[in-house]
Amino acid sequence: MSNLPTELLICGSGASEAIPAVFCNCELCQQAWKLGGKDIRSRTAYMLGSEIRIDYGPDAMLHRYRFNLHYEDLKHLFITHPHKDHFSPLEMNYHVHGEVGPAMLKEHFMTLHGTQPVMDKFYEGLVKDFSKMQLNLDVLDPVRDCRVLENGIKVTSLAANHDCPGAVNYIFEMPDGFTFFIGTDSGVFKEETWAIFREFHFDMMVLDGTAGALDIVGSHHTAKQVKEAVERFRDEKIIDDGTHLVTNHFAHCAGMLHKDLEDFYLPLGIEPGYDGMKIKLARS
Repeated sequence: MSNLPTELLICGSGASEAIPAVFCNCELCQQAWKLGGKDIRSRTAYMLGSEIRIDYGPDAMLHRYRFNLHYEDLKHLFITHPHKDHFSPLEMNYHVHGEVGPAMLKEHFMTLHGTQPVMDKFYEGLVKDFSKMQLNLDVLDPVRDCRVLENGIKVTSLAANHDCPGAVNYIFEMPDGFTFFIGTDSGVFKEETWAIFREFHFDMMVLDGTAGALDIVGSHHTAKQVKEAVERFRDEKIIDDGTHLVTNHFAHCAGMLHKDLEDFYLPLGIEPGYDGMKIKLARS
């Protein structure tokens, strides 16, 4: 890997159905159409610099064109879980060198990181001869695992509380010590997860905010549960006043437009994410 990334790009900020949602005519989706801008949300995914991506869902090519992303330069693809909004394996079939059609113009090996259910989903969608694909498959332990990349970035996976076997979240530690958490589809954190969190001090966190104004307890955070989690992070000194807090992965059924999210979160020191948001990997 040639360069250390300096920012995280939120490529998408919506949940599985995006906003405005597929086939939907609800009040929030109608308002999102009228407002545009930050209220238009594709499915959640992230780019860490130009060589690392977190999740590859059905809007990956939209992200490529919208944000001028060069997937031919990707070295590492970290998948959180095999739900279709986070992993669409079809395009992995085009990671082939030298074939007529989906030809790659240069040799390019990429590593696909994920738990066994992710790999199972990959093989279900495989139509090419794997021996011709320039992909390395890295199976992660679903409870906790760790990898150190070529450029010194340390990546820790930890189990998510989500309704999908093998779902994980990721902690990234930069060589200079800057540490951040990507909590897509985390659900309410279990005590085992809190025990892992206490081993770290985070400079930035992106927290699951899917369920917004809903009153539920399950595999997604509501806005209230994000607030409670942040309070505990602060109480346990896992974060401090300089930690950059972001919430992301919003569902249309949660009933919050971007302005509603700002009204709730900004007074708490938390920024709601949006498509195209860039987060510097440095303390402010």
